[in-house]
Amino acid sequence: MRRTISKVPFGSYQGEPVWRYTIENARHSQLQVLSYAATWYDFIVQVDGQPQSLVWHFETLDDYLKTPYQVGKTIGRVAGRIGHAQFKLHDQTYRLPPNDGQHLLHGGDHGLQTHNFDGHFDPTGDTVTLTTTLLSTEDGFPGDLKVTVSYRLTTDDTVQITYHGVTSADTLFDPTCHVYFNLNGGAALINSQQLGINSTKLVHTDQDKVPTGVFYVPSPAYDFRAQPVIQAQLDRLSQETGQLGYDDCYVIDHQSEPAGRLVAAHGQLIFNTDRNGMVIFTANPDHGQATTAGKYHALAVELQTLPDAINHHGFGDPILRADTPRTFINQYRYVGNQTR
Repeated sequence: MRRTISKVPFGSYQGEPVWRYTIENARHSQLQVLSYAATWYDFIVQVDGQPQSLVWHFETLDDYLKTPYQVGKTIGRVAGRIGHAQFKLHDQTYRLPPNDGQHLLHGGDHGLQTHNFDGHFDPTGDTVTLTTTLLSTEDGFPGDLKVTVSYRLTTDDTVQITYHGVTSADTLFDPTCHVYFNLNGGAALINSQQLGINSTKLVHTDQDKVPTGVFYVPSPAYDFRAQPVIQAQLDRLSQETGQLGYDDCYVIDHQSEPAGRLVAAHGQLIFNTDRNGMVIFTANPDHGQATTAGKYHALAVELQTLPDAINHHGFGDPILRADTPRTFINQYRYVGNQTR
């Protein structure tokens, strides 16, 4: 079987049709994305001859519109928080309308997560290309920014997401996918899965989850280098801090190595990025699920430049120069136990 790409309607947004695209490779693995918010809808692999969903998703567009969790969506211009909703670029201070207390989250209320992208693909190819434009007059950032998000499914079950930006004036550019994983399907808990993170330090944040500008060495509850079981770490976290879940940013130690991995009994998902940050967030995106404290159906993994980088030295470079294209790549490879 050769690879194929198809699309079907998935509702309507602001008077425009929303499409769900499906890329299928020779292994019968499927990558599914939506034109709305360039959303990663699902990643389905074959486990013992049966389809296994790895990505937490909703069945209807209305649920995607209502959720505050940004499930699977492309977020930005800038992922994460910008402290006090302001930054300085070339000696000019930009103050933007805050949308998270006094801070700016995921580029504001007119970010990529609110756009219905134009989609293009070759039916016999392996990539869906989604494009949109962020206007300075709408979101307050300098420059009109054309963003291209390309989703590719390779023959070895790697999902590659490429972010390409071109701007009319120097601006900020650090988008990512706010994807939530559960290697055993959304009805199961992630607590029994293992999580590994290639990091020896975290970003310190204040009570509003805004970076303070310093890094710190994790205590045992925050150390995922040895790929512990998530439940064991949650138990340590509760004992150390009284907290019941994670919402933290890790500094990737070596970008030549995987940023991390999520492991279940049937296989693992390996994360790679050309940027320096990995945010994890334990969550139950569907409030209708019956859960108890510390029991989670999903783990968000956001691969990006460290949040609020424009306001902190040593956090990375989020600046996109005028008429100078810039590209970022995140990769997620599934390796089943039978092929590991």
